[in-house]
Amino acid sequence: MLKQRYEYKEQAKQLLQGKYTNVIVITIIIGVITNLFNSPNYNFQTAGDVSFGARILALVAFAITAGFLFGQIKMYIGVTKDENPDIQDILLVGFKNNYVRNLVTYLLQSIYTFLWALLLIIPGIIKSYAYSMAFYLLYKEPELQAADAITKSKEYTQGYKMDLFLLHLSYIGWYILSIFTFGILLLWVIPKVMVAQTLVFDEIYAKNNPVVEVKEAEVVEAAE
Repeated sequence: MLKQRYEYKEQAKQLLQGKYTNVIVITIIIGVITNLFNSPNYNFQTAGDVSFGARILALVAFAITAGFLFGQIKMYIGVTKDENPDIQDILLVGFKNNYVRNLVTYLLQSIYTFLWALLLIIPGIIKSYAYSMAFYLLYKEPELQAADAITKSKEYTQGYKMDLFLLHLSYIGWYILSIFTFGILLLWVIPKVMVAQTLVFDEIYAKNNPVVEVKEAEVVEAAE
């Protein structure tokens, strides 16, 4: 990792000050909508109908999640730039901004992670970190297609997957405490985790895309 974990965590905490309200509202709305489809409570006449209905609603939930994932990434990137997220923009941007590409990216992430997890749990976890920058890259480089974002994410996270895992693991105490608040504390913990992760992504991206500084004298010479 480019910096110590506590530095990312402290910076994330500071950046979220004054932004928690919008971030939490967005998190709640997304959670309610996705869980509405993931936990259907409909009365069908037969078990077959229930199974079919559940499958359809699960597909709808999957499709909705793909759009929300892009919006959430935009939100956390914005927070790292000290921007307070706009609720309507974050909720809709993933559906308005190349939604099909976002859906395909989420589908590929899910399929690849699932296939690796079939081998053993650990390979599945490792690959989930390998693909974790995909949506971040889609936002940073709008011209990227789904497969390219997945490939680039694997390249960029090479050598950083354990660092990302340990960053997440360092919040385990907060996750345990959230049990005693019936999960309510997670509304504050998850944004901290995600902003800290985004800060790491920012540095990984900057390392792989160095800005070339052109000296003023060189500019004048080129113009002549």
